[in-house]
Amino acid sequence: MIYLVPLIICLLGHYLYDRPKGRKKGMGLWVVLYLVLVLMMGLRYKVGGDTYNYMNFFQWIPDISGWTLLNAAGFEPGFSLLSSLIKTVSDSIYVYQTVLSALMTGLLMRFVFRNTRFPYLAMLLVYVAMYLYFSTEIMRESLAVVGLLTCYPLLQRKKYLPYCLVVLLLCTFHVSAVICFFIPFARFLHFDRRLIPYLAVVLVFSLLFVPVMERLAGIPVFERLAIYVHQQNVGYAWTGLRFIYFALIPMLVLYICKIRYRIPVRFEGIICLQILFGLSLWSVPIVFQRLINYTIIFYLVSAAEMMGTLLRDRYFFRNTSRRAFKARKLLSRTLVALTLVAHSSYYIHLQFYQLFLPYHSVFDPVDVPEREKFVQGGDD
Repeated sequence: MIYLVPLIICLLGHYLYDRPKGRKKGMGLWVVLYLVLVLMMGLRYKVGGDTYNYMNFFQWIPDISGWTLLNAAGFEPGFSLLSSLIKTVSDSIYVYQTVLSALMTGLLMRFVFRNTRFPYLAMLLVYVAMYLYFSTEIMRESLAVVGLLTCYPLLQRKKYLPYCLVVLLLCTFHVSAVICFFIPFARFLHFDRRLIPYLAVVLVFSLLFVPVMERLAGIPVFERLAIYVHQQNVGYAWTGLRFIYFALIPMLVLYICKIRYRIPVRFEGIICLQILFGLSLWSVPIVFQRLINYTIIFYLVSAAEMMGTLLRDRYFFRNTSRRAFKARKLLSRTLVALTLVAHSSYYIHLQFYQLFLPYHSVFDPVDVPEREKFVQGGDD
C-alpha cells in the first residue's frame, strides 16, 4: 500500500541518519521522502473528504484574467488568488493539487529539518499524526500553518511588526490564522507551577467562548469561528481521543523529558498553549481542534527531539551506564509508540479511514461508492 512507503522511508532514515551529532548524510533520502509525499498527495483521485470541495472549487474558479475579490466562492482571497494563478498555468486538478502539496510539504519539511537533530523521527510523527489531514482536509489552513512555521524565526528575533504583517497575509488564506497573533504570548508559558493560573483562566474563557462568539457572529472575521461553535455534537469519543493526544500525552512527554530527565524543551511555550487548547476541547471541541492545527507541528518536532535524545544521546545524561541507557531507550520507544498509536485513532474514529482508503490516483481514477456516500453524508 502506498501509505506505507513514507513510513518505511522515515524508519529507514531514522535508523541510518538520525544522530545527535550532525546530519551531513541523508539528504538524498530526505529529497526522496519529499517527492513521494508530494506525488502521493498531488496525484490522488478523490482521496480525502474536502478534496471533493477543492476539486469543485478549482473547476469553478477563473484564471487570473477573470479573478476579482468578489469571486472567491466563499474562500479567502489569498487562497483564491493563488488558485487562479495556478489555473492560469494549467487547468488540471492534478497540477493544482501537486503545486499546493509541493508548497505545503516543502515548508513543513524545511521547518522540521532546521529544528531537530532527528528529522526522520519527527517526520514519522508528523506523517502519522497530521500529514494526510493537512494535505486533503484542510488544504487552505495547512498553508497558513506552514506560513506560521516559516515566519516563526521573526518572533524568535523579536521582530513583531514584520511577524504581524505576515500573519495578516496568512489570514487571507484561512481566517483561523488570527490565532497566530496570540502565539507571541506563549513565551510566558512554562510547564511548571506557573501554568496553573493559566489553566484556570482557560477554563473560564472556554465557558464564555460560546456566548461571546454568538454575539460576534455578524463580524466577518469571526463568522467562520461562529460556524464551528455551532458544530459541537461530535460525541464524547471524538472529544476524549483528541483530549488524550493533544493534552494528556504532551503533558506526559514534558513531565518525563523535562521534569524527570531535564532535557531542554524546544517550543515549550507553544506546547503549553496546545495543552491549554486541548483541555478546552471539552467545552468547545471543534474550535479548539482547529486552533491546535497551529501548535501541533511545534509539539511533534519538539517531542521528536526529546524522544531522540532519550533514545540515542547517551552522553547527555549523568548516568551513562549501559543499564540506564537501555532503560531510556525503552522509555523513548514507548513514548514514540504511544504517540503513533494515539494519533492513528484519527483514521478509524467515525470510519474516517473511508476518506483515505482505498487510495486511487490519476492513473486509476476509480470512484469508491462507500467514500462517495460518506462524503455526501449518507448512511454507511
